[in-house]
Amino acid sequence: MSISKLSITTISIISVVFRLALLVYGEWQDANMQVKYTDIDYKVFSDAARFVTLSESPYKRSTYRYTPLLAFLLTPNIYIHKSFGKLVFVLADIFVGVLIHKILCLRGLNEQKAVNYSALWLLNPIVASISTRGNAESLLGAMILLTLYCVLERAAMHEGIKNIKKVIKRENISIATNERKDE
Repeated sequence: MSISKLSITTISIISVVFRLALLVYGEWQDANMQVKYTDIDYKVFSDAARFVTLSESPYKRSTYRYTPLLAFLLTPNIYIHKSFGKLVFVLADIFVGVLIHKILCLRGLNEQKAVNYSALWLLNPIVASISTRGNAESLLGAMILLTLYCVLERAAMHEGIKNIKKVIKRENISIATNERKDE
């Protein structure tokens, strides 16, 4: 089946399965090989999260240079599973791909072209490996694109409200002129 015939939902599902497979592979590589799959910064994030769970500053980890919010977000790494944060990054990565689609559609691109451009992100093995290795960049991308989407959506909503007001005004004028003709 050609990618140009797939929906954004199908592409997203394929990309989730692809990333989950990379997560499983990464766990295996970390356990069995000298060269680790997991990004070294992910260990830094997890150490900072451990300090947060002990009611201490995440900056006790000497190389932690990120927002404390990231350390709080990754506290389930300590309580649930060490790869919880990677899953968060993967979900943010998928969200970026969906937002790309939504933004392109809002900008007037036809549905299939928007799906194809989104697929460039969602099915890109380099992008997938970045989030599955434990890099938090997908969170930044998601926040930036979500902001852009909200600005564009608000502009589109504002334009829609203006059009509704025009129609209502036109109808009121029409009703008023028809009533005068009837008198």
